Amino acid sequence: MKRERALTGLSGRRLKRLLHQLCEFAQNDVRRIARHEEVAIHQLRVRMKKILALLRLAQQGIEEHTLEAMRQHIRSIKNSCAGSRERTVRDKLIDKLARRFHLDARHRPKAPGAATVELSTSNLCHQLHALDLLIERSCIQALDEHQILEQHARCYRKGRRLMKECSQVNDSRTLHRWRHRVKDLCYQTLALSHLHGSARRIKRARRLGHMLGRDHDLANLSREPAFAVRRSPWCQMINERRDELRQRYLSIGHKLYGTHHSHFSDLVLHHA
Repeated sequence: MKRERALTGLSGRRLKRLLHQLCEFAQNDVRRIARHEEVAIHQLRVRMKKILALLRLAQQGIEEHTLEAMRQHIRSIKNSCAGSRERTVRDKLIDKLARRFHLDARHRPKAPGAATVELSTSNLCHQLHALDLLIERSCIQALDEHQILEQHARCYRKGRRLMKECSQVNDSRTLHRWRHRVKDLCYQTLALSHLHGSARRIKRARRLGHMLGRDHDLANLSREPAFAVRRSPWCQMINERRDELRQRYLSIGHKLYGTHHSHFSDLVLHHA
């Protein structure tokens, strides 16, 4: 996506080319799994999120059934990699918590037993190839910049609305939905870096997405029976960490979504 930053705008043709490029990079990630599994899987999942964010910009150029098929391929790829990624994140999070709160990680609760599923790189390649074909057969190239920016403004409005809900009610499901919209905003803004204030929005969205992601990981950890014991020091420090994160991500969220949605729409649409 960094190569697109030099462009003065984002037409449908450029958006389609960028999607193809991300599919190509994802294929390279799959080839690297055998040698660098952890890094390659992480990069592959990030690219799927980028593709999904950009497909939301291209919605007006994709038939609904085709868009749903694209989502299914992306979902299949992410789910195939989820087990390995979640175990890695979980172990690193527990080690970090142990260091932060001076607890002996050697005495941490054991991870719940889970069957190890071998990752099929051939299936990942098949899913990516099918996704790339669907992108090629779409009419994304017919979109003009105004249509793309309309979808970008719509993503901003959704994220702003979810931020308001999260500031009123501490609900994990709403936080999870907000996190996805924050990531969408970040990845879309990377492709629309010619817009005024984009560098600031990218920086804030990255920080906010990281904090919401950390809160999501802590929430998942707290639901494990071994960590949910009420008087356990692990339960206490997870709750303390989540409370601290909440103050920080709401503060950054209000900065990221400080522009009223109508003003934001005017800001982006006048570029078309």
